[in-house]
Amino acid sequence: MLNSEEDFKKLIEKSKEVLIISPENSIDLEVSSYALVYFLENLNKKTTLFSSEKNFSELSFLPKPIHTIKNLNGLRDFQLIFNTQKNKIVNIKTKKSENEYIINITPEKGVINPRDFSFIPAKFKFDLIIILGSPSLENLGDIYLSNTDLFFEIPKINIDFNPSNENYGQVNIVDETASSVSEILAELFFNNHPNLIDKKISQSLLTGIISATESFQIPTTSPKTMNLAAQLIKKEADQPTIVRYLYRNKELSFLKLWGRIMARLNWDKDRKIVWSLISQEDFIQSSSSENMVLPILEEIQKSFPQNQTCLIVYTNQKNESIILIKIIDEKKMMILKEIYPCQKISQEILKIKMKNKNLIEAEKELFKKIKASEF
Repeated sequence: MLNSEEDFKKLIEKSKEVLIISPENSIDLEVSSYALVYFLENLNKKTTLFSSEKNFSELSFLPKPIHTIKNLNGLRDFQLIFNTQKNKIVNIKTKKSENEYIINITPEKGVINPRDFSFIPAKFKFDLIIILGSPSLENLGDIYLSNTDLFFEIPKINIDFNPSNENYGQVNIVDETASSVSEILAELFFNNHPNLIDKKISQSLLTGIISATESFQIPTTSPKTMNLAAQLIKKEADQPTIVRYLYRNKELSFLKLWGRIMARLNWDKDRKIVWSLISQEDFIQSSSSENMVLPILEEIQKSFPQNQTCLIVYTNQKNESIILIKIIDEKKMMILKEIYPCQKISQEILKIKMKNKNLIEAEKELFKKIKASEF
């Protein structure tokens, strides 16, 4: 990662106003974006965070960055430029109506020659974009598709641990051995400016690492992960508080349903799919409800980040088979949409409804079509 770190430092040093984008709804990406904002502010950089719509109640103990935006509107001005070498402008008046904005320009002599003025887009207010946890620009969805000029004209730093990352940045810091983006940032900060890591930064990064590793219990937890966590604790990160907020506020019914799902977990290593089944009996026995399925699906994806597709097949109260699918790879999402009519729940979540099919039938039909496709 050495060369990437050097390039990272150079781009940061050159920048004055940074936009941070972290579109995916996960605790790791949410808190790592907080930490990055605080780190850059400690370097006296003006920083804005593009924030997702999702609020994590578990993170109420963490301070949130002040400069956040919900959309990328109004990031660029347009300029009317007049050549006043031969004819100066003596007055400008503006008038605003319901559907028009009129600019009246008075020249010093005669009329304005159309060749003496131009209309051009100004530079974007940001001079650097840092993207966290997105394997491709297309994976950003509407954020990218509605603002392609922004992403092509401004240098990008791409930070991720996903093996399918397309290295689309001018600087790419992609560590497939890391447990999380929080771990990657912790290593970056300690290697470059350890003196700038304050309690807000260490608390945010340790929260991300603990969340992504299920409190250091999943296989991707390495000795490096543990060492970085220990260094963050030395920087005043409060592990007991983090654990209390992340796990002790989960309802017992949620934990029971989660346990039943994990007990039936299946893998397809070739296609990088992990999945499980839930019956109505599981909901009854765990005193849980269908609205807990999506949060558990998110937890499974965080626990097994090497899998690009995670899904849960469950039976709702109408006895319909429902499949919730989280897909990291945009191409696979397009293939799945061709196989079945899907409802898009969020940027990476699809929902399929199968009537008149039980759990096993729905599972078999889905995987039969997946195996017959280029998924």
